[in-house]
Amino acid sequence: MMTVDYFTDPSGRKYSVRNNVDCKSSNLVYAVNCRRCRKYVYVGEIGGTLYQRHLLNLSRICTQQSDPVAEHFYTDGHSMDDFQIMGLEKLNGSDEYRKTIEQLWKAKRRTYRPYGINVQE
Repeated sequence: MMTVDYFTDPSGRKYSVRNNVDCKSSNLVYAVNCRRCRKYVYVGEIGGTLYQRHLLNLSRICTQQSDPVAEHFYTDGHSMDDFQIMGLEKLNGSDEYRKTIEQLWKAKRRTYRPYGINVQE
């Protein structure tokens, strides 16, 4: 996992990370980036900790589960070394509020396929 104050999306726009997110943070929106191709980005939300989500994603990659994030990292020459997760915004509020903010981040980051690896629900 990484700790950063800001990140840059594929179009070059710079975003600040909000509310001092670290691996112990919970109730947040996070992003998964691919170091290898850099254009695939996934945005998700979790009520648990960022560390828990990190471990879950690594497990899914290792066991080659049918999951958009895992599939990206075990196909086309990718590996776990390409996997990078970071917290975007720590939130106070309900699950519904967190899911709403997640949707806003997906729109900001343009993470739906074909630009990213989020699947339209």
